[in-house]
Formats: sequence, structure tokens, C-alpha cells
Amino acid sequence: MLAQERQSRMVQYIKQRLTVSVNELGQYFDVSTMTVRRDLELLEEKGLVERVHGGAMAQPAVAGLREEERAARNVYQKALIGEEAARLVQDGQTVFIDAGTTTIELARRLLDRRGLTVVTNSVKVLSTLADAPGINLVGVGGNVYGGAWSFVGPLAEAGIRRFLSDLAFLGITGLSLEHGLSEMTIFEANSKSLIIQQSQRAVLLADSSKFEKVSPISVAPLSDIDVIITDDRLSPDLISAYQQTGVELVLARENGMQTGKILPATVTAL
Repeated sequence: MLAQERQSRMVQYIKQRLTVSVNELGQYFDVSTMTVRRDLELLEEKGLVERVHGGAMAQPAVAGLREEERAARNVYQKALIGEEAARLVQDGQTVFIDAGTTTIELARRLLDRRGLTVVTNSVKVLSTLADAPGINLVGVGGNVYGGAWSFVGPLAEAGIRRFLSDLAFLGITGLSLEHGLSEMTIFEANSKSLIIQQSQRAVLLADSSKFEKVSPISVAPLSDIDVIITDDRLSPDLISAYQQTGVELVLARENGMQTGKILPATVTAL
């Protein structure tokens, strides 16, 4: 069993039992207690579990938090991702920006662009870009889902279908090698699926805490995504595994916001 697969299963095991010991995990996964402790340290860094004396306990589900609570997590990493995503946007393009706490960081970095059309289902993106003189801003409308400050439902979906974009930037609740993109609600999942379908290129903005998490509603397979922009906290095993899927994986790095395109066992600066 690969390390990332074991760690993913370990998170699910801990969630089911709420609190487990290091010895129990070692016996269940047939690995040494030293390996278990290393796994738990990595999972705690990602916010997936909380280590306690002699073992670990489940973390509250981030997906169940409201927008303001999610926005307070991994703030610096989200800012780096937003900066990196802005590098992909060229003046004159039509861009779809999904609702989310990471996608709003992209919107904040587009205020000075010219000749850009931004279509969005995000109340906060609309508020951020409303006074930007060089942006043709379009909101798709619909019912407002307070959990994500997003427009959802039939009206929003009809609005999304009216536009064809050069680039789509999406947020996500869960991302995994096995299940692809997933969301907490059917209306969020439907909107994101449509955004992907209506765009020439789909870019997922997801900090490392979103990786190897699965939410109840499927959005799309990984093969539907062209680029994933994340931070540099991913383990080497996960980097290699996601690269092997064929998706372009880009790390938003602290030093000058440098971009890294991930190749097996290496990071090559673009």
C-alpha cells in the first residue's frame, strides 16, 4: 500500500472511531508505530486529524463550516494560490470565477486588469470587482446559498450555460485520486460541473488541506481538470501520485510567488 493511500484510509478510520491509539493504527495497517507517528504528524499539518497523547482524534469537518470560518483557515496559502492563479489570466479574456475562499483571492488580484470579462456565481467576487473600471462583470443570479455566499439553483445554472469562458477557476471542498472533485451539496456540485463544461480550460484552486478528502456529492473526475494550483505543503508521495494522473500540478511558493510545475521527484521553476 502506498503511503498516500494508507494515510487517506487512516483519516477515514479515525473519523469512524473518533479517537484511536498509535498501537491500534499500527496493528490495523500493519506498520510500525514509528510509521504511524510520521503519518499522524503529516496529517495533523494538513488539518485532517489532531494528535493527542498516545494517538489521534478526528478533526471537525471543514466542509461543515460556514464561509467566514473556512476563510480563516490557511489564509497565507490561499493568498499565494490566488497570486499564482492571476498569472494565468490575460487581458481580454472571458473568465469564470467560482465561489470560494481561495477563488476570492484571485478576484482581489484582478482589480487593475483591462478588457476582462468576469462571470461569477459568487456574491463576494461581485462585491470585490464591482468598482473595477476595466472589468465587464456578470453575475449569474439565482438563489443565494449562505454557506458559500454563492448563487445556486436553476436560475444560476441557466446563467452559467449562457457563457463560454476561456478559463474557469474553481474552488472545491474535497479532492482525491480515487473520487476526483466532490462537494457537500448537490446544487454546489451541479454549478461546478457546468462551469467546467462551459470552459475551454479548468483550473482548480485548492490548498493542500483539500487533498485526499471526499465529500458526499461527486462533481467531476480529475481528468476534467487541466491545472491544479496548490501550496507547497503536499507530501512528495502525493505530488508524484497527482502528477501521474496527467493533470498539471502547480505549486504557489513563497519566494517571489514562484511557480513550480511538478515532475516526478523534482520541482522545476517555470
